[in-house]
Amino acid sequence: GSLLTNAGLSLPTVDVDTIKVGYPNAMVLMEHLQRMGEGNACINRRPRTSQDTFLSAACLYDEMFPLETDEGVEDDAIEASVQIIYAIGWSPHESQQQPKERGTATHKVGDMVVEHTKTKEKD
Repeated sequence: GSLLTNAGLSLPTVDVDTIKVGYPNAMVLMEHLQRMGEGNACINRRPRTSQDTFLSAACLYDEMFPLETDEGVEDDAIEASVQIIYAIGWSPHESQQQPKERGTATHKVGDMVVEHTKTKEKD
């Protein structure tokens, strides 16, 4: 939200979707990440990763993140999570809604959460 506000936009809205993607193994995942340009962005990174480190990381990833489906865990596939961030802002205009003065609220957010919880318990 701050990025949009600092750019001069108003009424910022940010939403995030997390999508799980299956890959046959960690080697294929790492190749896709490399081709997308999603490498290590550290300034003091090593120019190359040794083959031993690469293979060790691939084996660990294969063990730690198996692909989980509705039928169970697949032994020959892994899972990666991708986050897509949507950010929307509007150019300021006098016709846009404006926030009310601080302290003029007639309801507390905490009261609404408690009421919503009580309603769900009744259902």
